[in-house]
Amino acid sequence: QHQFFARVGGMAAVPLIVGGFGVLACSASRATESWEQLGTPTCRRHNLALMTTGLGGALWTYFAETVTKIPGTGTSHQVYTGAMKWGLMGCYGSGAVLAATVWAKSLPDDVRSNPLSWPGRIADGVSKSLVSLAPANKDDPVNVKYALLATSFLAFTGMQTVCNMPIAVMPSWLSRRISRKFALVTLLGATTSFDLKEAAESGKLLVESNYRTLSKGVKGFGALYFAGRSGVFFDPSFPEHFGVVNQVPGLAVACALMVALTLRSDEK
Repeated sequence: QHQFFARVGGMAAVPLIVGGFGVLACSASRATESWEQLGTPTCRRHNLALMTTGLGGALWTYFAETVTKIPGTGTSHQVYTGAMKWGLMGCYGSGAVLAATVWAKSLPDDVRSNPLSWPGRIADGVSKSLVSLAPANKDDPVNVKYALLATSFLAFTGMQTVCNMPIAVMPSWLSRRISRKFALVTLLGATTSFDLKEAAESGKLLVESNYRTLSKGVKGFGALYFAGRSGVFFDPSFPEHFGVVNQVPGLAVACALMVALTLRSDEK
């Protein structure tokens, strides 16, 4: 049962990935004569986020044995070999290549012809997003909700990337096996939440289907996240097999409370 609930929690990534690719597919179906429809800020951000998620997933799969090595021993928590390893890397890699190709194709002609300007363009876009995290209208609960979620997902990404155990485990509860990899999921969650924050500010959130798709992805993430956490009520191994979580229970509760915002309605 412990492994079952852990897998359910790990599957929280699926709604975000499906939502991201769903928006891009919907936009692509409308772009019958040009790439302009795929050049919107939402599409560009999601292409970059999906490219990063795919590339990071492929690299994590390849180096999993090293990343999850248990200090002082010759064993690792997670090791991929053979067809499983190369199959996963192929899936992640193909998604990254697709997203990167669409992002490049949707650039303005003068920018696309100058690849050396791409890193600067990405850095400018990321910087602009970071300084725009605060809600434009603090009296709008939906605007505040997505601003908090975007900030929280970014904080979770940092915790899982640079912090030591047990802090790195708190956003995912996936122990040492794939807690580092879950940072890619929360990065995608931050991108999605930021897009929804801007949609709430522009009045498009409840109007355009693309944003409804993204919103459903965020809610799906929250539902599976808490389905995985329900193991504390139904898993007979609790609290013995939740040792890492039990070391910092306050932080675990704080992370859960922030994720709970994903389940709030988009109605004011």
